[in-house]
Amino acid sequence: MHSQDAPNRHFQEDDQVLVWFPPKDANTQDRDTWSWLPGTVLTQCAPDEWCVIVEVPSLSCPDHGDAPENRLYPLCYRDATEIRAVTPHDWER
Repeated sequence: MHSQDAPNRHFQEDDQVLVWFPPKDANTQDRDTWSWLPGTVLTQCAPDEWCVIVEVPSLSCPDHGDAPENRLYPLCYRDATEIRAVTPHDWER
């Protein structure tokens, strides 16, 4: 599906990445409606699986108010084909 990424790619904690995830209003059952969204690797949880926080404000929900530090963001578990490394310059865009 996403063959441009090497299958044995390794990501480190706190790496800023793009992750394959359903954007707001996408059909969660139809991966053709998903997009590459910004995220941060939290941890590696299997040899080819990482836990990633999806850092898109429209997907977050307030925990204790609307301040950015109080918002909860979705987590997902993805293999290397569903994560793309990005440079700090790419992340800023």
